[in-house]
Amino acid sequence: MSDGMDETIEMYEDEMVAVGSEVIAEAIFNSPAAVELLDWEDVENCSQVSFGWNMGVNNAISTESSVANLFKAAHPSAESQLALSKFRGQKDDLAHEQCLLLVLEAQMLLRELAEYKRPTRSTAYQAIRDQIAKLPADDSEEQDLLDRIAKLRKEMMKALRRNNEIEKRQKVLEHKTSLLIQHRSSVVELARKKKKKKKDGEEEDIERPTFYKEPKKMDAYGNLFYQLRTEPRYLGKLAYLIPPSTQAKQKFAETVILTLYANAFSPLEELMLMDLLTSAVNNEIEQNKTVTDFITNTDSVVPMMIVSYNKRKQGKRYMKNHFGKLLSSLIESDDEFGADPSGKGFDQKLLTKWCEKFFPVILDTIDSLPFGLRYLCQVLHNKLRDNFPESDPSDALRAVGYFIYYRFIGLAILVPDEFGLCEKDDIAQFQAVNLISISTVLKAIFTDQGIIREGPLVGMNEWILERVPQALQYLKDAITVPSAEDFLKVSKYGQLAKTEKDSIVILLTEICDMHKLVADNVNDLELAEDDPVRVLIGELGDVPRCPSDDPTEIQLELTNRFPPRLSKIDRKKNLLLETIDGCITIMRKIPGFSGDTLLEIFVRMKLHARKHGEKELSEEVNQVIANLQNLAKHGLVSSENGFNSVLKDIQSELEARSRRKDEHLKEIERLKVAIKELNDAKVAMDQKISDFENYLDSIRRAAEADFKPQTKKFKYKALTKEKVIADSEIPQSQQGRVEFSITQRSMEEFEIVGKIKHVPGFKRDFKLELEALLECKEDGKVIYDTEKGLELNVASTLLFINKNFFQRKK
Repeated sequence: MSDGMDETIEMYEDEMVAVGSEVIAEAIFNSPAAVELLDWEDVENCSQVSFGWNMGVNNAISTESSVANLFKAAHPSAESQLALSKFRGQKDDLAHEQCLLLVLEAQMLLRELAEYKRPTRSTAYQAIRDQIAKLPADDSEEQDLLDRIAKLRKEMMKALRRNNEIEKRQKVLEHKTSLLIQHRSSVVELARKKKKKKKDGEEEDIERPTFYKEPKKMDAYGNLFYQLRTEPRYLGKLAYLIPPSTQAKQKFAETVILTLYANAFSPLEELMLMDLLTSAVNNEIEQNKTVTDFITNTDSVVPMMIVSYNKRKQGKRYMKNHFGKLLSSLIESDDEFGADPSGKGFDQKLLTKWCEKFFPVILDTIDSLPFGLRYLCQVLHNKLRDNFPESDPSDALRAVGYFIYYRFIGLAILVPDEFGLCEKDDIAQFQAVNLISISTVLKAIFTDQGIIREGPLVGMNEWILERVPQALQYLKDAITVPSAEDFLKVSKYGQLAKTEKDSIVILLTEICDMHKLVADNVNDLELAEDDPVRVLIGELGDVPRCPSDDPTEIQLELTNRFPPRLSKIDRKKNLLLETIDGCITIMRKIPGFSGDTLLEIFVRMKLHARKHGEKELSEEVNQVIANLQNLAKHGLVSSENGFNSVLKDIQSELEARSRRKDEHLKEIERLKVAIKELNDAKVAMDQKISDFENYLDSIRRAAEADFKPQTKKFKYKALTKEKVIADSEIPQSQQGRVEFSITQRSMEEFEIVGKIKHVPGFKRDFKLELEALLECKEDGKVIYDTEKGLELNVASTLLFINKNFFQRKK
């Protein structure tokens, strides 16, 4: 038995046995031949180490009677036994003294043992064993949590997409109602539902995609989106290669932020999104010649991506918590101080009063500013300083101010309804001018860091210049943040070490759009022939046909069949994570072993696995030991004290797993709250949409109830002036004599008769249906051909009809 050990260590090798041991003593007394060869001193030594002294020659020399009988049989004479008795008597006094000495030595030894402390064992390994004992027998508990998270995330993403569509619809109805109030559209047009038409000869649903039913193709897409999601260099370059249309860039930004990274809901997704935005910012800066060029390049997709990033829950929460009440008090007040371009209504005293309320709030809430925004500003500031070392240091800070203030805080002040701080209808015209004036003054401080050069607001310059130094310090403090990995407490190798598969909820249109974007720019990405993305694009072939309005949404499982492309040191760091994970797995399977070093523990585990015929487990242990030796060669772990330094890494990983479990539970609660908030928002938006639709419907019913056929006459020149007529076959010499009689037969049907007075042979008669004009507008057609020698401007004709036939008298 080994002192201090928790288990018996069995030895399989032959071992040398000490001459004075119990084993030799028993062997001698059980062998008559051996007893014959012994002298009295040998017998005495053997009897001492046997099972104890006994009184008298006739008593057993050993506690075993068989041994005593053997001795008596070998030495039957009384002389022999008497000689032995005398020999023992001579030794009694010496034996007594030796016993006393042994007791003293034993006391000293006990004292030393009581004061002895092992240098390395106890705490670290024992703590690890305690932590592992609390873990479940397998990964089922964590997998169950991950499954619940995946299910809730899918539900959340669907709710988020649904709400985005509802919000777009709500904005359309708001716009329609605004147009109706301004008499720029007819109730027929606004209340009309869009009709989906089939082209001639086209079968229903012929264009509906079916590629998502092909397992092989969807596996390739799963690999493609895995690469795009985990390797920021791809999307970072694609962001610069997007077609120039604002709509395409906005769609790309939304697809990246919302779909690929699930609005950066988890720390790992946040980290990957940070890496992507960092790559995009660095690439964007490389394309500019000065800091000013970078700031003024508003057509870039990077600002759009950062604006989309800022409008997430974190950004809206920051604005609501710190500016919500202040903005509400401004909107509810009757103060009118803003300056329009003419300077009308400008009140510098009131403007100063409100600016002095907003300015300190910005300074005092720096610690609550979303970390991601601060980190990105740190990245772009450092990149600008590196790329343009000759520029003024304040130029790089201007770029920081541009993204923190102009693209975030200032944007929320200008359009608070987009950040959920108020309703659009709450903002009167004069209050909108107030917000513009406040935002302009604060922009001069944080972004321009200088004076306003023209307009009525130049009167604020003295106040602005006094606060620029504070703003500069604020911007410097804003970019003083730790690394993303340290703040988020996740590793960029975490995605590689994950055993569970990720998935995203994505529209088929988004899959096709991303496929097309990558395929169109694959050569500009400068990829190697064996690069995973180039290989996958080649395998996928042509981009599938998919209508832009296709609503099909799927859950795409992300997989990776390609080995990660890491540098040598990154591969070793990833190996360290795998080794730590392997250590924990093995300690789970073989609990109870101890030792002075990690290496000793794993060697014992290996012997244990071999003894019990668990070959696979033995190989796992052996692989961990080999990994440790490999990592030690590259200086990532220390081999001193049998790799005991790795115990701290194992302990840290176990603590991280415990935190991860807590984070999983918190994420489940966050997801439940997010889903509830989205559902509540849906109810509110549905109610608004219902109110708008009811309002439009009531206007329509009132218009139909009041409808009476009416006829109005217009000269050709009047219609030309209104830009109704785009082109005509009527000779120019006759155009001035032509008169059109327009009769509204129903709410949607018009009858037009064109004639020249006293010229009965001239006729330009045709019917005009409002539906036909609206379909042209939907399809993006500018001209409507009457097929009677007249071509009409679609937009101008709709406006003309509304103004002359639908505008209600006040």
